[in-house]
Amino acid sequence: MQDNNLNESPELVNDDRAVQVKNSLRNKINYYVADSASLTGTATDIAHVLLHELSGFVNKLSEARDMDEVNASVVSMKQAIGDIETKVDNNELRFPYQVKGLDTVKEEVIERANGVSELL
Repeated sequence: MQDNNLNESPELVNDDRAVQVKNSLRNKINYYVADSASLTGTATDIAHVLLHELSGFVNKLSEARDMDEVNASVVSMKQAIGDIETKVDNNELRFPYQVKGLDTVKEEVIERANGVSELL
């Protein structure tokens, strides 16, 4: 019996394994946590929350004339998302980007953004 991997470079074999591991993880996430549509919905929901809160913050901040008005401009945003930092600090919440590593995530974002931009 012939080993099909004998003619492949170690880099290709490692790339194949990395793809298999990534696909396995994606399948587990899809099965145990959420399907792609649910993940997209959650990402959309949080994007909407952040856009709404950031818009309100920017509008109020742009009209602030003193520190009291600057402080007042963040009240809504703090109520909406202020507890997230505490949950992360208390290890009640871990984001996937924290597990993957920020440098890895930023590189993925850059590669995707450049790839889409090139196609456009």
